[in-house]
Amino acid sequence: MYKYKCKLCKDVGFDNYTSLSRHIGRTHHVSTGQFYVDYYLNGECPTCKCGCGEKLKYSYNLKGFTDYCKGHIARIKNNWGHNSKAIEKSAETRRRQYASGERIQWNKGLTVDDPRVKLNTSASTSAINSNPEELKRRSDLMKEISHNGVLIRLSGMEHPNWKGGISNIYPIVYADRRLYKEWKYPILIRDGFKCTKCGSSYKLHIHHDIEYMTEIIKNHMVDVTEEMLKDFEIKKMISDAVVDYHINNKVSGITLCGNCHNNLHPSLNFR
Repeated sequence: MYKYKCKLCKDVGFDNYTSLSRHIGRTHHVSTGQFYVDYYLNGECPTCKCGCGEKLKYSYNLKGFTDYCKGHIARIKNNWGHNSKAIEKSAETRRRQYASGERIQWNKGLTVDDPRVKLNTSASTSAINSNPEELKRRSDLMKEISHNGVLIRLSGMEHPNWKGGISNIYPIVYADRRLYKEWKYPILIRDGFKCTKCGSSYKLHIHHDIEYMTEIIKNHMVDVTEEMLKDFEIKKMISDAVVDYHINNKVSGITLCGNCHNNLHPSLNFR
């Protein structure tokens, strides 16, 4: 009685797995990897355990499948990637190498005619955005890796762009009537309700030309924690202190139109 039988042949058996695998390859032209999937895994090829969804490749050395696609294990087990000092040191090394010319930007000197550049152009992005199936695939993948912890969403103090929670204070400060009446309005009168750069009277703003609003708010938020900012009364108290500071110290400001103000802060889109 043979221990291993060929599912594709009648009454053909072998004493060991290797002989059966060799027979399947030579007679039925089935690869070793596909044979393993059909014989041991009920026809379902395993996927990478990092959550990317890619199918694994058969390993002849292991006589089976690995747990991860090549390089993907770093997405799960990456001690270096969680070492903030190592990351900063690596970033500093790259900056120094770029400055000295030792490291060169991959697309330097290339044009949009280069196929590698085309993959990063707006046309390539548009092709993806116009493909519902691809968008759904990416969306499902993001949900999966977020759910299983592969992708960690950072917020609050954990986010690299965290600035102390000042974004919670901005809207309250700018909505304060006293700030307009006792600080902005006098500056508008002084400047004749015209932009000091181009003379326009359209969409006028008051620009902090010496002390920036960001720094003023930060100075009034010493020892304020993220948990404290969940309390509106505390945020209102900080806002009142910031407004008082503008009025009592006559914080310097100049009148600018939306376009001129945007030239100074392009990332804020003041137009």
